[in-house]
Amino acid sequence: MIVVYLELTLRAPMCNSLKDKRSVVRRLKASLRAAMDASVCEASAQEHHRLIVLAVAALAFDSAQADAMAQRLTHVAECAADAELIRVEKEYR
Repeated sequence: MIVVYLELTLRAPMCNSLKDKRSVVRRLKASLRAAMDASVCEASAQEHHRLIVLAVAALAFDSAQADAMAQRLTHVAECAADAELIRVEKEYR
């Protein structure tokens, strides 16, 4: 088994408050969980209202499946968010 760990950093210029950011994060987390049965949490930058950092973890059977999962999760983050994906860090364990 391989653990796929992604750290997704997004910029949300339309968020003018933490309340706006919270609604964007909630929708993004729901989309990532629905697309791939993955664990998602807000990892850092919680006090910045225009920066979102999410940690995503999922299990894969082999490296090919891990690559496909990482690509799918990144695609969902790009398409589902009202924010711009600015950085993706991948790690397999």
